[in-house]
Amino acid sequence: MTILQKYIFREWLLTFLAVTVVLLIVMIGVSLGELLNDIADGRVPSGLLWALIGLKMPEVMTTILPLSVFIAVIWGLGRLYRDQEMAVMRASGFRWQMMLRPLFNFLLPVSVALLLIGLYLAPVASQVAQGKMEDAFRNASEWGLQTGQFHVLQDGDLVLYVADVESDGRTLNQIFIQQRTDEREQIWVAEKGYYWLDRERQERYLTLENGQITEGGKETLDFGIMAFTRNDLKLPEPERRQRKKVDLSAMKTSDILIWQTPTEAAELQWRFSPAIAALVLGMLAIPLSHSAPREGRGGRAVLGILAYTVYANVLYMSRGWVASGDLSPSIGMWWVHLAILIVALLWLQRQGRMVGQG
Repeated sequence: MTILQKYIFREWLLTFLAVTVVLLIVMIGVSLGELLNDIADGRVPSGLLWALIGLKMPEVMTTILPLSVFIAVIWGLGRLYRDQEMAVMRASGFRWQMMLRPLFNFLLPVSVALLLIGLYLAPVASQVAQGKMEDAFRNASEWGLQTGQFHVLQDGDLVLYVADVESDGRTLNQIFIQQRTDEREQIWVAEKGYYWLDRERQERYLTLENGQITEGGKETLDFGIMAFTRNDLKLPEPERRQRKKVDLSAMKTSDILIWQTPTEAAELQWRFSPAIAALVLGMLAIPLSHSAPREGRGGRAVLGILAYTVYANVLYMSRGWVASGDLSPSIGMWWVHLAILIVALLWLQRQGRMVGQG
């Protein structure tokens, strides 16, 4: 590369690293908030908080890296236009085609990294996260149960108290549970208990031994007491967060490479999309960053945000169309990438004619 090409490449790289760090901090904060909400509702064990955040990072990177590329190219070239450096470079014979070499030197490593993350790391991380969650369903200490404390779950509809947890991490001693429904209220008291997971139905239970149930209506005096030697209490899952029987995000890419259903085809194309999007957005960013000498940066920034929003939303819609069978997998999400790429190339040619070839 020439000195000017190296200069532009360095400008893009430094901006890319800075933007990635900022977006990563933001996404970690969002993920942390979601997980803390799930922990408060009893859907996620508190002992797995930071492990799940770490395992979520591959998925987060596939989201932020294409955007970081887009912002880096627009911001880097925008500064050159604003400081009139681009005008001097063009006067010295620097054509827009000469940007392609540093651009692809910048984009190709990012796209390869996104391809590896999307096809390998993200599915492995999702599978490991599911395994840890299933283990935690059977491990009271990892679930975050603190002895001698009342744990309020399900917005107060489930209250759990455990006096002691044995060294195996799954056997509970002296258990108190208060469970409420719309019309009834139950109080469970048992000497021992332990978690277990129904793998087929993906439902979690708490098995209680040597105890009794006191049940009655909320507004009546209709109470009953029943003693038991063993009883399985199903722990409720909120409908909006019920676990799927088949989680495609945890499937190996090799298992869906020859897809059998539209949902598998949509998942496979979605894993390729971040790498392709990084290349397409990088090409689109060059004409988007061009500005006249007296033109402000605000208009180009708004236009860039609008272009990215349209691109991302149409990709999400196409994924849903493919998964539901409304769109042929052969067309799939490929048409979105192709359409944006054609727009970028036509815009580049038009810009080249407007500013001259040399």
